[in-house]
Amino acid sequence: MNSNFKLIVNFTSISSAMALAVVLPFFVHAEQAGKTIMSRGDVVATDSSNASQRDLKRRSPIYNVDVVNTGESSQAQLRMQDGALIALKAQTQLKIEEYSLGSAEGGSVVMELISGGLRTITGEIKGDKSNYKLKTPVGSIGIRGTHYEVEWKNNELFLAVWDGTIELDMSGATGAEGPVLLGKGGDFSFAKVSENGAVTSLLKPPSELSSLSSSVSESAQSSDSEEQGTTVASAELDPSEQPIPILEGSFAQVANDVSQNEFINEQELDSLGTADIGELISERTGSTDYTVLESIDASSSLGAVSSINMQMTVDFDRGTVEQGALSFQDSGGEWFAAFNGLITTEGMDLGINFASHGNNLAHGTIQSRFIDGLEKLSGDFNLREIDNPSVTARGDFLLGQP
Repeated sequence: MNSNFKLIVNFTSISSAMALAVVLPFFVHAEQAGKTIMSRGDVVATDSSNASQRDLKRRSPIYNVDVVNTGESSQAQLRMQDGALIALKAQTQLKIEEYSLGSAEGGSVVMELISGGLRTITGEIKGDKSNYKLKTPVGSIGIRGTHYEVEWKNNELFLAVWDGTIELDMSGATGAEGPVLLGKGGDFSFAKVSENGAVTSLLKPPSELSSLSSSVSESAQSSDSEEQGTTVASAELDPSEQPIPILEGSFAQVANDVSQNEFINEQELDSLGTADIGELISERTGSTDYTVLESIDASSSLGAVSSINMQMTVDFDRGTVEQGALSFQDSGGEWFAAFNGLITTEGMDLGINFASHGNNLAHGTIQSRFIDGLEKLSGDFNLREIDNPSVTARGDFLLGQP
């Protein structure tokens, strides 16, 4: 043996290698699933791999190892990498187990609603229930291109399908016999599911959901007819004729009720666009009410319109249109629309949360942008009845400050 042989150990290299061995698996696994586009109150992400926590603010990344928690009186909205929008209610815990865009397979989503509630408009990952799974305390939800809402409350699961179809697989529940479809054959389908898997279809959004149900008067249907009265373990819950929402209270109160707890919008704007307006927005603080209707050119397919009211509240600190409402009359009754969104320098990303005409549900679009610096809002709207699309209303408006 060579007596001059020396064993040289580079402890710096070993330390670096050990550190890399510890850190590398986390970064390989922790792919970005999306990002935060709105955070109100106490919103925290907990890394399930190491229990570390971080506060979520606007544009904070979301990873596929995160458990997102919203505190009391808190809300969050997440934009996922496939374009999906997830709005989390207060006191909600959502675990992101997997969220990846695939090529041939079309991507994969696995999430778990541990507590609380959410509302989502799904993105590119959809169409096959094996690609998308939302676990709940009573079963897993698969989708087929959907806008839906789910909330776990008082040991019951409350469901609302606004567009598309969801499939609830309760194979692990004692009282369930098979999957349940909601939304097949049309929009607006509602149900509640007990802890043991018994499903009850509902004729209107369950009052436990804190979104559109606040705008629906209890007089629309009596409490006796709210549920169909038949509890089923497994069935297709095709939507039956929906009750007509009856709006009560003052214009301002209804606007406030309908606009709360909704999606701020369905699109995210990451850049500011026009530099001059962007600079004005960045320097502006506080909340501003735009309530003076300086001009409007409105028309309806049913003739002349009257009694026009419009208002919009812009929060420059949060970068949001907190709430907005529009109402006017024609020969068919009152048109009403409640909306909110994000402020941008190329316009405003606005989404209508609820619309009606007389006793009929409606939908449509609304657009707006800043003019005269930030002093006024100019825009247009288009509305139409859902069941009678030939009944329409449109207009252009100029809205100022008091």
